[in-house]
Amino acid sequence: MTIKLRNRLIALVCLLIFSALGGALFLSTSPKKPFAVILFIGDNITPTALTASRLFAGGGDARLQLEDLPNTAVCRNAANDFSVPESASASTAIAAGRRVNKGNLCVDPTGSKLPSLLEIAALKGRATGLVTTGEITGITPAAYYAKTANSNDPSELLRQFCAHHPFDIVAGGGSAAFDSSYAEGKLGETNDPLKIIADKGVAVSRNITDLENQPLWKKVPILGLMARGPLSNVEAGDAETNAPSLSDLVRVSIKRLQNESHGYLLVVDDPSIASAAASNDAETMFRRVLAFDRAVATARRYAGDNALVIVTGRETIGGVQLNGYPFLKDKGVALLALNAQGYPSLCWSTGPGFAPEETPAGRKKGPALPGILSQPSAYPLQSGVGIAGDVLSMGIGKGSDKLHGFLDLTDIHRVVLDEL
Repeated sequence: MTIKLRNRLIALVCLLIFSALGGALFLSTSPKKPFAVILFIGDNITPTALTASRLFAGGGDARLQLEDLPNTAVCRNAANDFSVPESASASTAIAAGRRVNKGNLCVDPTGSKLPSLLEIAALKGRATGLVTTGEITGITPAAYYAKTANSNDPSELLRQFCAHHPFDIVAGGGSAAFDSSYAEGKLGETNDPLKIIADKGVAVSRNITDLENQPLWKKVPILGLMARGPLSNVEAGDAETNAPSLSDLVRVSIKRLQNESHGYLLVVDDPSIASAAASNDAETMFRRVLAFDRAVATARRYAGDNALVIVTGRETIGGVQLNGYPFLKDKGVALLALNAQGYPSLCWSTGPGFAPEETPAGRKKGPALPGILSQPSAYPLQSGVGIAGDVLSMGIGKGSDKLHGFLDLTDIHRVVLDEL
């Protein structure tokens, strides 16, 4: 070996060593994105509603899982044209990061279509999941795949869901929309939503058992149709006893998504809290808040430490208030009834009023009937409406430290986007 060749080999070895050291230094010092990003969205996530739910669960000494999240912000949630938001505009603020007009889904005031977080995550190579306690073609989950100025057209939302590139897993209620033909003329040559979806290679599961048994090695999109209507109907006594809890859907989705090497974004949408509040059904609303709380704990347990978990409110419905002086150990029905001082423990700003001795469907327009379990409303309406009220946003994991002070709901979009 000549001296010249030896020197060249030494130089090559030194170059490789310095390249490896430089690469290791870059990887160790450059900011890493969280592998898992999980966004929970619910309604009535306010101090008042969370306090009442906590007391309902276990009295004054009880604690929620949400209280373990270290970073918290108060979020303003006005729409572009109204100071009080509704489902479409508030959902779009989170999903697309822009304030839009009432009833608009991912369409700004100029008519431009806005990409959602799930669509952006897919472009960045992440796996994507969407879970909802409502109907998959409902307004709130549709913020992640639909662009329309009329969010109240269910057939249009179904059409756009069928036309959209499939997410890796979508699960929730609303199978009736996919089995029916009410979208006649809007789906193209065929009027069969499930055929359109199947032609894209999507596997359909009809119950939680089948959803869990989908092989993880089989990289096909999954659509889980868990009930004919919203999952909340099952809790109210629907005959579909095999419907899963929100925690079940979160657990199954994470187990499937975490096999993707580039990480994932899972959006968990829960409109069931709002539907109970609109009926002034405090007991059901509290139970759904507690189910939402358990689902957040499930996500933290299964996603692991390298996860960003954000929980945010969306809008405030009905204006529930807890009054009087319940005892420290009062919980459950004790908070729904007249308290020891004779005050109604729970009151609503708007809505029909709700007496738990009656069914919500049996209530007529007008004030709540007097009775030991009555929950009166200040302004009797057929259903509770949105009220002006900031919502809470909480989080844990990399990037969640941006949740502090007062923010806009659109800022939640940016916090998530920065970590994708």
